[in-house]
Amino acid sequence: MATKALLTSEDLERIQSSTHKNFELIRGELYEIKPPNFRHGMIALEIGGLIRDWNRQARRGKVAVESGYTLERRPDTVRGPDVSFVSRGRIGREQARKGFPDLAPDLAVEVRSPSNTWEELREKAAQFMAAGTRLLWLVEPDQFVEVLRPGREAVRLGLDGEINGEDVLPGFSCRVRDFFPPEDD
Repeated sequence: MATKALLTSEDLERIQSSTHKNFELIRGELYEIKPPNFRHGMIALEIGGLIRDWNRQARRGKVAVESGYTLERRPDTVRGPDVSFVSRGRIGREQARKGFPDLAPDLAVEVRSPSNTWEELREKAAQFMAAGTRLLWLVEPDQFVEVLRPGREAVRLGLDGEINGEDVLPGFSCRVRDFFPPEDD
């Protein structure tokens, strides 16, 4: 009986450097990631910009978009949230420049694409939390944000709700509607 070869984080790095496609690795198996729609990109950029602006003042860590993290080894899992934050001192310069760091971000933000179900987003969120992510925001475009913390019930915030970074992004807060840039020209 033949067994399927499982890929590693390092294999994924080589594959992605030789193709124009994006992938995630889930328990050693390769999954192609479909490009998100334009609105998704606008929302992810807006959220990343708000966190970046806060971090420029607070100087608490590093903010990234569409960056992969090695969440599990043997078999390897590499997932990439739409926006992420890693606290100062958790990721070295070399680790940030090459490959997929062996750590979970402190904050992961996932914006639901039309091709994603909520079940898929929650499964991805569970993987991040199991690996050590302390705060997760699941974003339904132009409607609400679900805030997830390990060991706590999810909290859903509507457009007028106040979202804050709690102990992960201390001092960060805005209204949920601030995550959604206007669609007009």
